[in-house]
Amino acid sequence: MRSRLFALVFVFGSACVGDAPPEPTGTADDGTAGAGLNESGDTGGGGEGNNFYARVCAAGEVTKGMDISYYEGTVNWTSVKNAGIKFAFIRVSDGTGFHDPKFASYWADAAAHGIIRGPYQFFRPTQGIDAQADLMISSLGGHYTPGDLPPVIDVEADGGLAPATVAARVRQWVDRVHNALGVTPIVYTGKYFWRDEVGGPTSFVSNPLWIAQYTSLCPDLPAPWSRWTFWQNTETGTVAGISGKVDLDQFNGSLADLQAFAMGSGTTTEPPPTTCASATMDKDEPDGTCVQAASDGAMYQCSAGMWVAKSGTSGCTQTYSWCDSATLGTSVPPRTCVQAASDHIWYQCNGSTWVAPVSSGAGPAGDCSTMHSL
Repeated sequence: MRSRLFALVFVFGSACVGDAPPEPTGTADDGTAGAGLNESGDTGGGGEGNNFYARVCAAGEVTKGMDISYYEGTVNWTSVKNAGIKFAFIRVSDGTGFHDPKFASYWADAAAHGIIRGPYQFFRPTQGIDAQADLMISSLGGHYTPGDLPPVIDVEADGGLAPATVAARVRQWVDRVHNALGVTPIVYTGKYFWRDEVGGPTSFVSNPLWIAQYTSLCPDLPAPWSRWTFWQNTETGTVAGISGKVDLDQFNGSLADLQAFAMGSGTTTEPPPTTCASATMDKDEPDGTCVQAASDGAMYQCSAGMWVAKSGTSGCTQTYSWCDSATLGTSVPPRTCVQAASDHIWYQCNGSTWVAPVSSGAGPAGDCSTMHSL
């Protein structure tokens, strides 16, 4: 989908590196999945004291898919299938104002080639909510067909409305589609958008999450979800049978799991252990780890994928603290590198003591966060 998404991060705190820039203008009322989400998963900054992450990896095997609209033009579905694509989300419309002219043909062709299909609608909260829901329902012939994926509400536009209003209108659409089709709709969104523009409502936890996030790491999830069902992980993928770039997705499970999910009998899997992205340590740390943050000197513990302030180190499975430097006459955060006055040798704070060697701006604990020479 054009003018795409970028990841949303389950973040608490003030300013955070990676906050979304202004939304792209694009073409009015022709939004595709990701068009309103300008957030990247590889923020490179943030961490304890500023950003709380809920990075969740797949429970095991994943299954490849894609999402498309008329922007993809002519699709050679045989080539797509041979490329290993097992499912495709297909756009029904942008609100009520633009009906995707390729939906009907894509919908029929996907099924004819044995590719599991699912419909999505770019949701416009300022347009008629029931009318949008009814358009989704009628596009499916007024009933849900087992073997297809549940309908998707693509939540990435707020229309200038307050978060509580957006959340209420998302709820109205979800309930209307659920009541008509008897299946629980999927929510597509990004982390920052769900938090800031929808208000992070917890009442949608039973709706499967399709998270939009372009990152080389595992995706960060918005509250209230602790597991993702689908992940749109790139807007620049390539698939044989489609010209140009295409959005690629993963299902959190095997093909058999996907088929079961499409039949409404998918099993629930407990989420794998989560990690927290640590700016201080410049890596993901597992649950239970405590880090004295470089940002404010406070101690935080990774708990259920989030950094939680601690008054001490009791209960920490691993602790990384600041190191006292006689050369500088002060304490410095982990990964700091100092050339010692005593012997002129470079040392690095590894979170518990001073270690060597340091060479080319890196030491045993990784790249030096700062370097202090004599």
